[in-house]
Amino acid sequence: MKTILVPCDFSKAAIQAVEFAQEIAQASHGQVKVLHIIETRYLYGNGMAGQPYLFADTSLAVDGLIEDAEKEFEKMKSAIGEGRVPINFSVETSPLIETVLNVAERENADLIVMSSTGAKGLREFFIGSNSERIVRRAPIPVFVTHQTQHVNDIRDIIVPTSMDLTENEFLTEVKKLQAFFGAILHVLYINNYPMSLVHDQEATASLQSYANFYNLERYTLNVRRCASFEEGIVDFASQMPGSIIAMSTHGFQGIEHLLKGSVAEDVVNHTTGTVFTYVNPQN
Repeated sequence: MKTILVPCDFSKAAIQAVEFAQEIAQASHGQVKVLHIIETRYLYGNGMAGQPYLFADTSLAVDGLIEDAEKEFEKMKSAIGEGRVPINFSVETSPLIETVLNVAERENADLIVMSSTGAKGLREFFIGSNSERIVRRAPIPVFVTHQTQHVNDIRDIIVPTSMDLTENEFLTEVKKLQAFFGAILHVLYINNYPMSLVHDQEATASLQSYANFYNLERYTLNVRRCASFEEGIVDFASQMPGSIIAMSTHGFQGIEHLLKGSVAEDVVNHTTGTVFTYVNPQN
């Protein structure tokens, strides 16, 4: 985790994500790259049909917004303190999701850290939050924060699983995470009651086989009954303050995403804690 990219709109939540990234960089002797994105399509009108453009010369508007962003960055850097970690800043004027992914590739980022306020109702179904869409597509690990999170407080990592034995790359990332935080893994299986006919004892035995298969160390095995995978995971995490949730995601796109969805993306939207995600290439 040497190069950490943080998309930032200077909201309170985004600044908290920058601070978390800064702590990770301090512990890993890395650097933080703060990225502010101006989506120029929003400069052209006020959203009402038949109304004139808001700006006759959008280049002037963009110049002004870049200047404002640079001032906000300096204020933020003064407030949180740069410490021993280099914090670089850049502004891009392109569509948000594509820009985050492109900059991550261009800068050889190892990790994306971003904040989320989630998405609800129809917006969640048809569009999803920005963080959810980045989680779905990012080829590198992503941390999504919802509130203040400190590296030194993380001693527990919750690993929800369907006991898939094709998650080698994801579990490799989880082990790195465990070593970095010095944490205990809490392997979690949601027994999807009443749909599942699996007894809890049988599920626990299967979890043990899963842990043995991946050579896990310093872990607990947990089976919980819940009608919803997402609700079961969020509830379990709520009982373990300071923990983070680590999940693999399928990275489905388009109609396939609408049909199959992703439990990881649902958790990102609805938890109040911090989630680590990784697109498992074998999914």
